Amino acid sequence: MAIAIVTTTSICGQNKFPEGYLTDETRPKDYDFIKAPPSLTGGDFANDFYYYQWGRKQRETEGVSEQAIFDEAAQLYEVFSHKVLGFELNHETTPEILRLCERAVSDAIPANTTVKNIYQRQRPFATFNDPSLKPEEDIEEAKTFSYPSGHSTRGYIFALTLITVMPELTTQIMERAQEYAINRIICGHHWKSDIDASLLLASGVFANIVCTDEFQEQLIKARAEYQQIMNGTTGASALRMQPSAASQAYTIHGIQATDASRGIIIQNGQKAMRK
Repeated sequence: MAIAIVTTTSICGQNKFPEGYLTDETRPKDYDFIKAPPSLTGGDFANDFYYYQWGRKQRETEGVSEQAIFDEAAQLYEVFSHKVLGFELNHETTPEILRLCERAVSDAIPANTTVKNIYQRQRPFATFNDPSLKPEEDIEEAKTFSYPSGHSTRGYIFALTLITVMPELTTQIMERAQEYAINRIICGHHWKSDIDASLLLASGVFANIVCTDEFQEQLIKARAEYQQIMNGTTGASALRMQPSAASQAYTIHGIQATDASRGIIIQNGQKAMRK
């Protein structure tokens, strides 16, 4: 019971989200479409083991560990802001868009916890008694379950919801959601099949959410807010999409880069290393 409480209430650096769209009557009654994860002795575990080794190797690449650590603690609106959208998402200047997305995340959290508590899968770093990317947190992290990945489920459902507001950015948004999920492997906190299950779970929950009247009503507000941003009529200078915004360079933390910025820089959707 103690573990179930931990996995329900720990949102791993995320803010407390508003109430979701689904009710006891409208939420899925079971999640049997999420099948059991590969066993350590099964042939299908080979893919998980391959990605576990790949993730550990990726930590040696300059900037990769920094990005993975940032993604673990970042708020979801920070994950999808400048480097994907070209403008900042926050509760002060884009409240309608964030409310749309965060209410969907609220519905994903209990679904993810339910499945985790069914399968109770051990995290990779704990399975191999091997330090994760954040070893100072390993003792507490080892008390929680791995399958599906909570970070990834929240990231995917946030992305799917965001796409309903700005479908022209589908590729950029889903690429960032996938990067966010893959970084859980690099951290050593999740197996590849954990994040695959997260995408499936998020998609199933989202299909239920998008059918609700409340979602459709909030979507109208979110699209209107986005259109104001694109038209530059919002009155909030922090939101205006300048003609050059897409070509501006940002650090991996979504901060606009300067001539003095070093490390991985994102510009025009491409990564480059400044030394």
